[in-house]
Amino acid sequence: MKKTRIALGGISLLAALVFLAGCAKNSQTKEDSSKVEKTQTVATTPAAEKVYVVSGHPEWPPIMWKDGDSIVGAGTDLVAKIATDLGIKTESKYTGLWDEVQAKAKSGEVDMLAAAYKTSERETYMDYSNEYTIDPISLFVKKGKSFNYEKWDDLIGKKGIATVGDSYGQELDDFIAAKLNVTRVNTVDEAFKALEESTADYFLYAFYSGEKAISDKNSKDKVEIIPKNVAEEKFYITISKKSDLIKYLPQINDLIEKYKADGTIDALILENKNKYLKPVSE
Repeated sequence: MKKTRIALGGISLLAALVFLAGCAKNSQTKEDSSKVEKTQTVATTPAAEKVYVVSGHPEWPPIMWKDGDSIVGAGTDLVAKIATDLGIKTESKYTGLWDEVQAKAKSGEVDMLAAAYKTSERETYMDYSNEYTIDPISLFVKKGKSFNYEKWDDLIGKKGIATVGDSYGQELDDFIAAKLNVTRVNTVDEAFKALEESTADYFLYAFYSGEKAISDKNSKDKVEIIPKNVAEEKFYITISKKSDLIKYLPQINDLIEKYKADGTIDALILENKNKYLKPVSE
């Protein structure tokens, strides 16, 4: 009888040990499964939540300009609309003067520029979208010091001024480098001061941006615009070659063409002109 009890006791103890081992194994399996799920979540979440940095020229309305810590305008509005269509997240940020912005696009710190003219140097570090609008470039002069202008050769021998980092299209850039005397300054304020002090004969700048500057600074009695444009340049969205946004370029181009055709881009530009620009005559 005692032997039977001992045998039964041994069987019970063995069964208990097997049961506990099974529980431990199931617990470990669940824990391992949980770890896999967490690992998968961690691996996929950052990509899904990635935010791409968009920037632009801080003084080039109505397409792009600085507003607090952001770059706003028709260009950034267009980029935001395209990003929504593609299901990607973007953040428009002020990242410095125009030459600094371009340097950050080159390094990959900035993913996309809301607008830029096309030059061979910029094409070495950025890919270009289809063009989406035309930007007129004008000559700004001291009030009462206008001169007859018909062609680029009329600027030879005169003192010009432009802002740092600005391009006026490859052809005009090459002409400036080869034949004109143009000094670079950091801001429009410095350029207007040079005109007012007669240390420069003309300021080469975007028509709409210069028009806004004249209005904002109450300079219509000090600065005027020569009627004939110096150039009309195409604006493009650009993407840093170091950004994986490059893979979206075909879709971006398709959307640009769609929004050009249906009038969306023209409406965005007009909206920004009406909201932020005041005609000089007002």
